[in-house]
Amino acid sequence: MKKIFSVVVIVAVVLMMACGRKQSVVPEVVPVMQTSADSMSYVVGLNLGLNLVGVDSLLNVDAVCEGLRDAYLAQSKLNDEEARVAYLKYMNYDVYERVDKFEKQFLEDLRKQDRKFVATSSGLTYKVHTLGDMKKVVRNNRDTVLVRYRMLNVAGEVVDTTYYRGDTLRIDVGSMSRGVIEAAKLIGEGGHLETWIPSRLAFGSAGCDSLSVLPNTMLYYELWLIDVEGR
Repeated sequence: MKKIFSVVVIVAVVLMMACGRKQSVVPEVVPVMQTSADSMSYVVGLNLGLNLVGVDSLLNVDAVCEGLRDAYLAQSKLNDEEARVAYLKYMNYDVYERVDKFEKQFLEDLRKQDRKFVATSSGLTYKVHTLGDMKKVVRNNRDTVLVRYRMLNVAGEVVDTTYYRGDTLRIDVGSMSRGVIEAAKLIGEGGHLETWIPSRLAFGSAGCDSLSVLPNTMLYYELWLIDVEGR
């Protein structure tokens, strides 16, 4: 709705500026539809679509349009209770199937584009740059490791990093997410890899408020395993 209102505000501002200039001429607007009402309807639909894509890009566009049409005709194929149940089912149950389908397709496409990426049985997808000393590896969750890392989301935005600060982190292996533990065990001391961690192996349905990671978010890690200390 904010984008829809922003369009109206912009139009109003343009009109006020035009009225304030005595000699200014308002350029002729060529409508994209047959009438100005059609053009305005398209603008509203376009902005509504942009907002919906931000909410959920997997929505059925045809069904959305059908719902809008039924609203204007004051008719509905679902009563209030049926609509409520459908909404809750989609948001609370079907979300896992949608996330899993998206992640599997994303990682499959990644492996096709870069054959150096391989997947483990858990779905962790990784590429080793440096194997490291395989005599010094993470053996159990009581070990501690010294790491340098970059953590990004699917959009390529930095979530957390020690890399850019030139910093390192000493941490108990058991304190790391399942995906990072699995990745750390793939290389030895001095090793370096890239890995995509499916959401169920990262922060899962809970997400991580402190890092602003939303629930069911797949993450990318670049990990340097600098030191392994066994316990």
